[in-house]
Amino acid sequence: MARTIFGSAMAIGMLCMACSAPKPAVIKKDPGLYIQPHAVAVTVKDGWFTAKTLTLGEYATSSRTNGVAANTPPKQWRSVSDAFYFSVKTAEEQFPVQVLSAPRITFSNRPLPASLSTLPGDALLWYVTLGAVSSAPLKNWEFILKRNISFVELNENKQVGILRSATDELKVTAHNRYGTRNSYEKTCYEFQLRGMPVAAVIPGETPQAWMHEKADAALRQTLAGAMLALVFNEKLGAR
Repeated sequence: MARTIFGSAMAIGMLCMACSAPKPAVIKKDPGLYIQPHAVAVTVKDGWFTAKTLTLGEYATSSRTNGVAANTPPKQWRSVSDAFYFSVKTAEEQFPVQVLSAPRITFSNRPLPASLSTLPGDALLWYVTLGAVSSAPLKNWEFILKRNISFVELNENKQVGILRSATDELKVTAHNRYGTRNSYEKTCYEFQLRGMPVAAVIPGETPQAWMHEKADAALRQTLAGAMLALVFNEKLGAR
């Protein structure tokens, strides 16, 4: 009898402990980048008497100016084509963006990902500089992108570029998931931070963009500048 009571008491005690034990935290799965809450509106303003400008969410551009801006390193480069520059503005600040194309050999003095470093010396790359802003005065970014992307690379979302500063680096891939396989229709450029997609843009006829909330404010500005450069390029017909 005592054994039965003692056994029952133990069972009740264990049941109470099980009920009162803290439950393991539920890990919320990241829904990914390409969902509606991450979508950012992109608009193109091109009036009869005004120059073309772009907006991406809260970020707006000036009109573009052809050529290489004065007092910038690319001003000394010999082989430059399709160059233009503009400013990206928010309510608080603005920063300059320079876009140009140059042969891969121009960048032989700096490390490049294998997808770029193995290209012939005369293969053309897009080069974009994104200037520092008041909130991060010492942080300049460069965006280097393969100009001629193959269908295989698009089909498999291969790396085609890099976006980096002195302290941070993002892998840039390209895919055609929203278009037709083996085509350049709706080419989408994806920016990955430590393997996680944090932004993407389709700079085609009807531009689309996405920005993940895990990108902090400073990085969002840089990503916006890089994506606006791609949209401007598309609208100028430079491929």
